[in-house]
Amino acid sequence: MFYVYTLIAIVWLLLLSWAVYKVVFGYMLPPAHFPKNLPTIPFYYALLPLLKDVDQEDLWHKYLKEPLTQHGAVKIYFGGAWNILVTRPAYINQVLKQDEVFPKAGNHIKNPNSILALYTGENIISTINDQWRGFAAIVKPGLQADVDTSIIIRNAEKLVDLLLDEQQRNATVVMPRPLQDYTLANLSEALLGSSFDTLGNPNAPLSKLQSEIKPHIFNPFYLNFPMLERWFKIPSREEARKLVLNFKRQLCEKVLEGHKHEHPKGMEESHLGCRLVTAYRSGMISRYHFQQNCLSMFLAGHENPQILLLSMMRMLAEHQTLQQQLREHILALSPEDQANPHALAEIPLLTATIYETLRLYPPISQLLNRRTEEDVMLGDEVLLRKGTYVGYNGYTTNRDQEFWGPDSHEFRPSRWGDNCEDIQLLFRKASAKSTFISFHGGRRTCLGIKFAMMGARLSVATFLRNMEWKLDPTWPRRMTPAGPLMPKMLRLQFTRLEKS
Repeated sequence: MFYVYTLIAIVWLLLLSWAVYKVVFGYMLPPAHFPKNLPTIPFYYALLPLLKDVDQEDLWHKYLKEPLTQHGAVKIYFGGAWNILVTRPAYINQVLKQDEVFPKAGNHIKNPNSILALYTGENIISTINDQWRGFAAIVKPGLQADVDTSIIIRNAEKLVDLLLDEQQRNATVVMPRPLQDYTLANLSEALLGSSFDTLGNPNAPLSKLQSEIKPHIFNPFYLNFPMLERWFKIPSREEARKLVLNFKRQLCEKVLEGHKHEHPKGMEESHLGCRLVTAYRSGMISRYHFQQNCLSMFLAGHENPQILLLSMMRMLAEHQTLQQQLREHILALSPEDQANPHALAEIPLLTATIYETLRLYPPISQLLNRRTEEDVMLGDEVLLRKGTYVGYNGYTTNRDQEFWGPDSHEFRPSRWGDNCEDIQLLFRKASAKSTFISFHGGRRTCLGIKFAMMGARLSVATFLRNMEWKLDPTWPRRMTPAGPLMPKMLRLQFTRLEKS
């Protein structure tokens, strides 16, 4: 009997060893069918933010710059799976244009049991085919309609007062939270038609809930090992699920509260909030899809503008001459035109500064949310098998030296041109060649470009005519360690401008 038990123990040990090998090395090494002619970014790269305080730009220079620049694509572990990360403009162009071959595959497909999938779910950004077209028919007219710009100006002026008051109380102002509250106010009031009461209110329920949820959703450990949420019931993750469900419920209730008025029949209304509410109440979309699209608008509609403003205010703090030049252009306009987005769009330097900030620091610097529908050649060199996750790194692509020149890593708004026609021509050319992908591209180009550019122009113009700012000299000039690329806890110092 001893030998029987020994044999059984050995068999179990071998099975356990095989299982451990499959789990550990199955994740540590790219799948065998991945292209052999692409370099592999070390598995531990994804774990570095877990181990120490890092800077995304430093990580890029150390681990990504050389292989991405030389090969145009790499194998990289991210979000619980191995992916092909693409940066060569010709490859990106192919991915963006061949939407049927490289369809979206969001978190609800990639990691369906994860907290992140519960949070983002199926929405206009993550879905494909008829479902996407149905969502786009509802959302697109609302995003591209004219909004009440007086809301943006009023909120920007209120933010100026809040920043200057904070400056009086402290030697410096930490910027992420004020800009988050500001962009949430713009989104809720101008686009969704329901005030979230965030600006100047540290106890705003949705802001507090989101701040509570974020550390759970974007926990680097579970982002990299989402399979643990599928295999085990972890108390902290179960609590996170409850928080997410509560947040989505409160968000929808807030939007619906702002639309107790009667809506026109059908979808004639151009206001985004009205269109979403009408689609839900008329049965065009379910409660679930109403929630997920409200959440999609919530995230993209405030986080991306917040990151753009953070990066732009940093650039203008570092380039004081440019800040003063822009201020002079704006103050040269009549008081009415200083608050007119169409007049501001005629200032070439302002548009060029926004584009140059977006080029160097795209709010979504890396996106891995597509999956090959069939075997496909990427260019003439790289064979991707069906089911391969694919994404792109805008931080690298937007700095393509062949297109932008040897100084592509420098902040130089003048590269865009000195008149509106040349600037827009270069914008269209760079977008068509996929050397500027801050708004993505192809059929899935960002639908919020108009709102984003209008908001950035009005916001920065209001800031510039009311105050000047510089970097806090003690700010360590660091970028966030993971996730969206932005100045980490940017600290600025403000001075009120006297009215002439």
